[in-house]
Amino acid sequence: MKSYNFDELVFFSKLIRDYLSGDLKSLGIVDWNYSLEQINSNKKRKYASSTREIVSEVINKQYEGLLLTEAEQENLRLFAQDNCHSITTGHQLVLLGGPLFFYTKIKDVIRLCKEISTSESPVVPFFWMASEDHDFEEISKVNLFGKELRCEGENKGPVGRISKNHFSLFLEEVNLIIGDGEKFQEVKSIINHAFNNGGNLSQITRLFVRELFKDEGILILDADDKNLKALFTEYASKELKNSTSYKATQVQIEKLKDYKIQVNPREINLFYIENEIRKRIVKTTNGYSLSDNSISWNEEEIMGLVKSNPEKISPNVILRPLYQEVLLPNLAYVGGAGEIAYWLELSEVFKEFNVDFPIPIVRNSYFVLQPKLKEWLDTNNLELSSFFGELDILINNYTTEIAGGELSFEDEKAALEKVYKQLLEKGKLINPQLEKVVLGEQTRAMSALENVYRRFLNAEKQNQEQSINKLKSIHSKLFPNGVPMERVGSFLPYIANQKETLNEFLNQSPSVFEKKISILFL
Repeated sequence: MKSYNFDELVFFSKLIRDYLSGDLKSLGIVDWNYSLEQINSNKKRKYASSTREIVSEVINKQYEGLLLTEAEQENLRLFAQDNCHSITTGHQLVLLGGPLFFYTKIKDVIRLCKEISTSESPVVPFFWMASEDHDFEEISKVNLFGKELRCEGENKGPVGRISKNHFSLFLEEVNLIIGDGEKFQEVKSIINHAFNNGGNLSQITRLFVRELFKDEGILILDADDKNLKALFTEYASKELKNSTSYKATQVQIEKLKDYKIQVNPREINLFYIENEIRKRIVKTTNGYSLSDNSISWNEEEIMGLVKSNPEKISPNVILRPLYQEVLLPNLAYVGGAGEIAYWLELSEVFKEFNVDFPIPIVRNSYFVLQPKLKEWLDTNNLELSSFFGELDILINNYTTEIAGGELSFEDEKAALEKVYKQLLEKGKLINPQLEKVVLGEQTRAMSALENVYRRFLNAEKQNQEQSINKLKSIHSKLFPNGVPMERVGSFLPYIANQKETLNEFLNQSPSVFEKKISILFL
């Protein structure tokens, strides 16, 4: 394994770099430290025993009928105690989990909990299922063994409620692609168990994730639940009356004005949901309505709806973190750079709602490369960090390095500059107006020399075609179609082929607070 500091590579946005470096704290944009000490300090956060009792009851009910592992039983028991806290990550209900980072970020959370948990102050890991999202197109595809599989169809309501019957053809295709090879039987069994025994996508996802991490005690929460939503009614009502999150987010966005804003809030950041409906709630002159005006309410009616049917009110991306923190005693939330970017917009929202804000932690990023490719890179004195820039620059630098002095035009440039300096001095003595003539000719001469250099470079590239193709191949493995590999290919082949080795690497990899980007050689 090879690890790099986050600021050694061209990888994160300026916002995330400044967050990890501490610059956002220095500028007063955030008021917490990115550290283990801050996490331990967060153990002072408020969390009502009555809330814990309800959430604990719901979680236990969601686990009914499952043969729990010792780790699951222990973490459910611990969570019921008033001295227990949590660290959470979440994800959309992407079919088969999604790409590599889905697996590694859950491992990050499990490891971090183990790192900071004590008998006096236990910390348990949670996986939050984004079961109320509606973007079926986004979750319906997975890249498996280099092939994109897609589950056809559409959905208008919360994706977690989609019936298992919707995925029958998808499951058939998955089984066909995986085949009957012995080493893939464990993965195949996990997939089929989940799709055959889960009644809807939420239940399928729970069974799938649980099978992967049940021995490590991850607790999986589906917050699309009436009893849990009842805990959120106070906040939903305040949002509807005062557009609280919109106003608070604007304050933080102003602080972040020098950075790209990840998410822009709406006047009301709530949806109305039913099985086949997920539509924005908007303010009108007469009260409130859905974005398509299909349902409308006056203020008394919508407040009554929030109270009597809280399960029909769903937070959007701005308020989902708030809902999560109302339900869980989180010390931190672990997510990808894009996700953490919008969390950084929300601290003022939490203050307005008087809810404790967890530390947003950027998950570790991992790339995987075959050992034989690492050997080739070492043989050719190529550093992996160079692959995190533009491919053309990598190729040009490599070609120049191989060619040595043959591609250096520094002496020729110096000679040209010396000739034109002498001509310029002579021209000034004859007629000052000749200065422009000489400078123009110098520009053209230097341009011509640059053209000659490019021809030499291209000729050398042809000489090194085999090695350059190897470079391109390695780059395309790390960044397929320009996207980091951890965001493209499924983690399942690694689980099938090298599960123990992968887990060993992840267990030995740097802590999230070391802020590293790692390449695993598998």
